[in-house]
Amino acid sequence: MKARYAISGTFACAVAVFVLIPQIPFLTGNLFFEGSGLLYNVRIAHFLFHQAAYPVLSQAPQYAHYQLSRTNFIQGNFYPALDEARSELLSYPDNTQTYYILGLTYGYLGRTHEAIDSFSKYIESHPGTWAGRNDKAWLQFRLGDIDGALETIQPIAKNFRYTPWVQNTYCVLLLNKKEFLKAEQACKAAQKAVSAASEEDWGRAYPGNDPRIYAAGLQAMRKTIEDNLKLIRGKIRE
Repeated sequence: MKARYAISGTFACAVAVFVLIPQIPFLTGNLFFEGSGLLYNVRIAHFLFHQAAYPVLSQAPQYAHYQLSRTNFIQGNFYPALDEARSELLSYPDNTQTYYILGLTYGYLGRTHEAIDSFSKYIESHPGTWAGRNDKAWLQFRLGDIDGALETIQPIAKNFRYTPWVQNTYCVLLLNKKEFLKAEQACKAAQKAVSAASEEDWGRAYPGNDPRIYAAGLQAMRKTIEDNLKLIRGKIRE
């Protein structure tokens, strides 16, 4: 009986530490969300990030609400994703990485102007990165603002010459401006880059996604770029 009580006491102690110290579920959640493919489990990560974001006695650590927002987004829970991103910015306004997940979420909800505004804030605080500019340009393109989209993408079009996402977006914008030769150059750069990319390379651009979709995502991107190149070459021959 004493041994049983000792085991029960140890278990209760472990649970108490887990609940009362939010850094523990937060770090554990990262293992399931951003670890190797074998560990990936977004539902477990979501549960752990929720424990970290809503501790019993202390404040949530930085990035807890942010990571909870991301797991909500991955699972298609867009309004909870917005709520958690806002909570992160309320507690940690310096975590400007949060504007990126806000932009993505607003975009998926069709709230395009709010998405563009969020991406603009992200770009302001992360001027050397390409993802925010690429996504903002794509949303501007969807609104029909081709010139605005080109203005957004051009600062990274040369610096990220062999980033297929950037070059494909640049290619589509130039195609719509009927600058077919420039569009072909951008599309060829995208094709060269994506041909050499691995599944892991594709996955790094979509952190938090299930590694099992990497192969399909990479193949879909290769086909999109190939189709764009065929379209451009058809226009050049006209």
